[in-house]
Amino acid sequence: METVLLVEDDIDVMDVTSLLLEDAGYVVLQAKNASQALRLAEEHPDIGAVFTDVNLRDGLNGIELAYELRARGNWASVVVVSGDLGWADTPLKEDMRFLSKPYGRKTLLAVVHEACARTLTHQRL
Repeated sequence: METVLLVEDDIDVMDVTSLLLEDAGYVVLQAKNASQALRLAEEHPDIGAVFTDVNLRDGLNGIELAYELRARGNWASVVVVSGDLGWADTPLKEDMRFLSKPYGRKTLLAVVHEACARTLTHQRL
């Protein structure tokens, strides 16, 4: 069972996304900001993917969070999402992906599956 760290400051989006991921068999760790996400990442080194909104209200944004996770030695693949397409051209590492909102269940599950696969491939190298 893969673990997904979900970082989202909108509780409604958090609840729906968590439900969709859990129904697909993922274990979901929830964080409402980057500080919580960093703490959870330290406590759970087996995270298969990080799925984060770009615009988080407190502290780092989702892209900054992704780079901070790397700096701390966490190599889980990251999917950053936003309804603001201005973020779509932001340079990301090769194992990070941008996903625009809104997205459907099928797309959510596909990108999380791909992210977990990238993490697993990286761990084997």
